[in-house]
Amino acid sequence: MPFLESAERRRRLDRVAAWHRQELADGPLVRLTAIEPDDAARLARQHQPPTDDAHRLWSWWTDAQAAVSRFEQAAEATDWLADAFPFHFVNLGPGSLAAFMGCRTTPQPTTLWQEPLIDDWATAPTLCLHEDNPCWLAAQAITRESIAASRGRWITSMTDIGGAMDITSYFRGPEALCADLLEHPDDVRRSEEAVLKGWFQVYDRLAPQLLADSGGTCGWIGLWYPGRTYPLQCDFSCMIGPAMFRDFALPILHRQAAGLDVAVYHLDGPGAIRHIEAICEVPGIRSIQWIPGAGASQDVADWMDLYRRILELDRNLFMYCRPEELDLVFDRLDVDRLVLSLPRSDPRSAEKTLSHLDRLRRGRKRVQ
Repeated sequence: MPFLESAERRRRLDRVAAWHRQELADGPLVRLTAIEPDDAARLARQHQPPTDDAHRLWSWWTDAQAAVSRFEQAAEATDWLADAFPFHFVNLGPGSLAAFMGCRTTPQPTTLWQEPLIDDWATAPTLCLHEDNPCWLAAQAITRESIAASRGRWITSMTDIGGAMDITSYFRGPEALCADLLEHPDDVRRSEEAVLKGWFQVYDRLAPQLLADSGGTCGWIGLWYPGRTYPLQCDFSCMIGPAMFRDFALPILHRQAAGLDVAVYHLDGPGAIRHIEAICEVPGIRSIQWIPGAGASQDVADWMDLYRRILELDRNLFMYCRPEELDLVFDRLDVDRLVLSLPRSDPRSAEKTLSHLDRLRRGRKRVQ
């Protein structure tokens, strides 16, 4: 399928920017994509990562031309509907800063996994960005290749840098880090400081290229903004209580958000909900992306109280829902404050969803 015309892409990007500023008057933003089943099956076969050779699997992840080519082929076969726009997530696994700072990386068919780096704080290596790290070199190469190949057809994203405490958790392992918060708090703080420095080194290296290309930046969840933005996170927060979150995680979030024009927060799993009020104390975090996580209910109805709570805290909401849940969303929530990410479908099902959305928009009521 053809990519979006430049005027249409600009219109959709302007709507995302308005949503960030809480100025969207004809919401929600809806991300809906469709692909013919035969095309999806063909691409899945063609793009299947090798599983019989570790060297070939590493190349599958890190070869810049191959990574961009896979995205381009998938994007061309996709219908970008409603408010969706093509964005290329430069994917080198979650929290790739851990690799950039020295964690050994193990390629797997579905991700790149970071192995613990620190067995004992007393013998810990110097924590810093390694300019010659293969994953860091690959992230830069894929970013450059994506921007060069896009020719205005898609947005290139920031790679998944990760959260400061999450990176420290990769360094130590989550169980060890839980003990460290009690037994070695100063070492944890020093690690977080090193991670924060590395985090901004990576962001500040990549952001100017993204800004020059599209006039804005875009994180791995695909929320573009005409300035500096990123989805901040602390998935490790599920393992600690409110006091430790405020002590160790919240100050770092304040400093990260202060270095951005607008931030989104990636709230992942029921164990993270207890920190929502603290997170919303960070002025620069203007939106919350909620993911129920594995093992939790994926039904919109089961999280309605959380959605209302987020909106009452004066934050926008990025949420996932199914087409059959749209009526409930329009009935119960202020849809001007929402991004609704719907599952990819086939074109005929997507057309039905678009028609249903149009009916809901025409008949919508304003939720107070």
